[in-house]
Amino acid sequence: MRRYEAAALLPDLTIRHTSVTAPALPVFEEATAAFARGTLVQTVGGPVAVEDLLPGDYLETTRGPEPVVWIGSTSFIPNVQSTDSGLLALTRIVAEAMGPAKPGNDLVLGPGARMVEDCARLKTLIGQSRVLVPVTDQRDGDRILEIRPAGSVDLYHLALRHHGTIRVGGLELESYHPGTTIKRRLDEETMPLFRKLFPHLEGFDGFGELNLPRTTREVLDSLGSR
Repeated sequence: MRRYEAAALLPDLTIRHTSVTAPALPVFEEATAAFARGTLVQTVGGPVAVEDLLPGDYLETTRGPEPVVWIGSTSFIPNVQSTDSGLLALTRIVAEAMGPAKPGNDLVLGPGARMVEDCARLKTLIGQSRVLVPVTDQRDGDRILEIRPAGSVDLYHLALRHHGTIRVGGLELESYHPGTTIKRRLDEETMPLFRKLFPHLEGFDGFGELNLPRTTREVLDSLGSR
């Protein structure tokens, strides 16, 4: 079992805090484990550490300034022995791994993080070239590394009113969305626990549509994107 925390911006602009103890399953971990404590997120007022953000703060997105409406969090605990958990390691992107100031400093991310990739060949296949790929798929053992910290690490994820991307360390990273298969990933026991984390929504339809399609590094490599 793992503890998950959430802070949500309600329609009346108040903030509700929620705590849920639920199984250490990827469906919960992906919702709360994208950005490590200390990660600087670009807001309209400048970079702010992710742990200092509050629902209602305006972030820089590819659509312009938008408020973060939900913040989920949990902790990476070292040496967890679980075949179900996906939170067994983190990913470090070293400074300038993706180009000048991308990122400006080392960036530590959890398994919930996805980043934008641009693959020109996808334009003819699906009508757009920009897609979202799990950061874990990008590990190359050189610039993007799997790491297993010796101590616990607080992790966070951020949701906007509508799915999109936010600017973190010069990179475009995905805001939280549970995906189109979320109902199939939950059972009668876990469904109410998961929904409790999102008191600002009446149901899964409240997440809206995915702004960008998701794929894997394997698919992009098969298209010759590198």
